[in-house]
Amino acid sequence: MPYLAWSDDLDTRIPELDAQHRVMVQHINQLQAAAASGEPEPLLQAMDGLIECLREHFIFEEKVLKMIDFSGFEEHRQTHDAILEKLREYRTRMETASVAEAEELIDTLGPWVVDHIRHDDLDFGPTVREWLRDAAPPDDPFKQLVGDT
Repeated sequence: MPYLAWSDDLDTRIPELDAQHRVMVQHINQLQAAAASGEPEPLLQAMDGLIECLREHFIFEEKVLKMIDFSGFEEHRQTHDAILEKLREYRTRMETASVAEAEELIDTLGPWVVDHIRHDDLDFGPTVREWLRDAAPPDDPFKQLVGDT
């Protein structure tokens, strides 16, 4: 059974974002499995994978938010920066962490990522869908990035 499982309450109804969010949940599960193994190298590789996944996701998400002129863009971007900074700090701590300490860090990370999706990303889903429906030009390539909403 995975450490974290995808649930419908995390669904933004924006296919590309939801696909990326599912990958983030998979990375958290890989990180937890690596921590449980007690081997430092797989743990650090899994953490690097999570950080890169989130970095790429945040770039995409910020592109979406800029495109729709989301009123909370700057605050959302700052949240992304804070998350990446905290993840890098956790990565550094994991270099010397015991298995118990690594698992404790992951027990903080998992819910934190889910809370970001649930409380931050879900906030802009309706705005994106409304923009696509009412304001986006019919041939806008952005529509292809987010899929049918």
